[in-house]
Amino acid sequence: MTAIRASASSSPSSFKDVLNFPDAAKCGDVLRALAFGDLLLGQLVQNRRSVDMDAAATSPFTLSTLDCLAMRSSNFPPALSILRATVRAGGVTGELTPVAYGATPSTTQIAVAPNGSIVTLGTDAITNMDVLYIPERGLVIEYTGPVVSATGVMAIPTSIIGNGIILLLEAEVLAGAVTGNKVVLVPGTTGPATTTCRLAVAKTSVNFNQATDTPTRARVKFFVAQAAADGLVPNTSLPATFV
Repeated sequence: MTAIRASASSSPSSFKDVLNFPDAAKCGDVLRALAFGDLLLGQLVQNRRSVDMDAAATSPFTLSTLDCLAMRSSNFPPALSILRATVRAGGVTGELTPVAYGATPSTTQIAVAPNGSIVTLGTDAITNMDVLYIPERGLVIEYTGPVVSATGVMAIPTSIIGNGIILLLEAEVLAGAVTGNKVVLVPGTTGPATTTCRLAVAKTSVNFNQATDTPTRARVKFFVAQAAADGLVPNTSLPATFV
């Protein structure tokens, strides 16, 4: 029987060819170049089984009325959208209805919060849920810097903006009239309510409440896109120079 080839080979050999026809001596180099661990976390649909949302409880970066499955690290990338959620046990059971990004879920609904966490209504008291979702893919970057107290605006350094900011994962005011963690809202204009914050629409600054909180310094954590030359698509189409 003739062996089935995955696809035609390139000349010179590309990363795709090396993955299709692997050489054990070179696989390590290829997987490192593709950041394969990040690829599995961020490129593939993810399952979380038997999640106890009631035990996860609230997060200081999402509304206090919501139970939150927080994903703010490189090991648990934030969610992009929810495909399906099924509850086995809790104050409600059965299928939950996914609603739009940033929407506040009502009973029997589930949503992606503005900071990429997965949230359900706290009074639904869900103790056993399976959720299938598409994750974002990128890098976590933390920054501490000044906030203009007169406007409540924190400018983001160009070194962070460069690749493209995807989400504001968390924010904490370190100095000002009202310090502490802030609830992250969907991107929008200046002047959010007290104890909240949000990215500007252009995602080049973070807007805090100026009238009441008057912050002067804050710590923020962002999820940013990988460099254009990194990752799956650009690398698999390039020549594998070490082959």
